[in-house]
Amino acid sequence: MRQSTSNKLFTIQQVMSRLQVSDETVYRYIRSGKLKSIRVGGLWRVSEEALQEFLAMGERRCKQS
Repeated sequence: MRQSTSNKLFTIQQVMSRLQVSDETVYRYIRSGKLKSIRVGGLWRVSEEALQEFLAMGERRCKQS
């Protein structure tokens, strides 16, 4: 199992701000499996590693186009 370099967890609002998208879009990414997330105390959180992976996936798509 790979060790995470950071334990930072982002709220949905923080992810919205970083990606400059709506909450509906963030939840759609989560539901589709494009953005990995976990539930902590009934609230969704996205790890820094998962957010970086999501952004890298988008960069790869842009380079392939």
